Amino acid sequence: MILASRNKLFRCISNSPNELWKRRTTRSSTTTTLATILFLGTTTIVGSSFFFSGVSNNNNRSAKKNILLTQDDLQHQHLGNHFLMATSSSSSSTESKVSEIESPQRTNGTTVDEYFRRWQKIPLPPVVHDNLEMMMSLEEKKSRSVMASLENVKQNSNNNNRILVIGDVHGCLEELTGLVSKATREHNEGKQFAAIVLVGDLCNKGPSSAQVIQHVRNQPSWFSVRGNHDDRALAAALGDEECCSKPKYQWVNSLSDDAVTWMSNLPYTITIPKTMLNNYVSSASEKNDQDIVIVHAGLIPAITLEKQEVKTMITVRNITVDDNGTVPKAWATLWRGPELVIFGHDAQRGLQREDYAIGLDSGCVYGKKLTGMILPEREYVSVDATREHCPVNKNRPKINLNGRDS
Repeated sequence: MILASRNKLFRCISNSPNELWKRRTTRSSTTTTLATILFLGTTTIVGSSFFFSGVSNNNNRSAKKNILLTQDDLQHQHLGNHFLMATSSSSSSTESKVSEIESPQRTNGTTVDEYFRRWQKIPLPPVVHDNLEMMMSLEEKKSRSVMASLENVKQNSNNNNRILVIGDVHGCLEELTGLVSKATREHNEGKQFAAIVLVGDLCNKGPSSAQVIQHVRNQPSWFSVRGNHDDRALAAALGDEECCSKPKYQWVNSLSDDAVTWMSNLPYTITIPKTMLNNYVSSASEKNDQDIVIVHAGLIPAITLEKQEVKTMITVRNITVDDNGTVPKAWATLWRGPELVIFGHDAQRGLQREDYAIGLDSGCVYGKKLTGMILPEREYVSVDATREHCPVNKNRPKINLNGRDS
């Protein structure tokens, strides 16, 4: 995996647009081996025997094409990205924590709004594939209070501090705070976690989407990748006509400019290096030999991280192998590493435990559970949903619930 220095990325803003584009693509990977992207949920790879299926319920999927900025779009719009990055006052998700004085009103005057008006696309984040160690380092350096930084270092210096990864929240704030409280009390000796990482889909469907976003932004050392529902909510906040016409997106009217900018900066993947995980284990026998990649939906096997399509990362669930078979398989059953991937997005299958992939979407918004995983031990922790916040879509095609051939 190519992980260029974020400081180098920021410094190149002052260079020419072409030079900026060359450096930025080492992280966002505009070059792709995909032959076609069919926005009905299926992607075909040239010279490969894989066919990749996305969301099971693909109604109106083609209508959503206009708001998602793909890599092919960006190849023709690099000047727009130069404009966005060079004028943005917040170049990463770690730099947009809630300020002490924040206007709750939307002025629609952010660089993200300006970008959307110019291109009619939601922008890719400044860093598409991020690194947790770098994100935490940047957050510590930009802490507004020296005393707060010292206290954070003091708490995180204890070897018992761990990392908590949390599944799809979907606006369920009460369950989110309950899960963190339980995990802290029962799995981390009452101490705060070194970091909390969410697998995306912070919002939509549940009762408290705006409050979840504000809560996550407000917490030190909390991070998230961007999911498909976060993408759609961002589009609604930026004025996409299709999204704005739907009552279910009216909650975005309560978002501030800073919240919209923060959402636009969420990366599509966060890698937790194995060296970072090994800081929290006490013996050589417990050492981790895998990096961990957090992504919302999934990844295509045999394709490098830098060449994964955005649509794949936020919507893929199934892969059909071209062996004259007709039944798709869960992508996680075909992922062979070397990284361990932790993902969400697939509430119908529920908790998935494969050798190299773990799915944490256990259907909290549908009245089931919110699940997290404690790293490096890979222990599970969950809380029951307070109630069914959203009914299950009865028209959605059924899939094999254990993630394998049905």
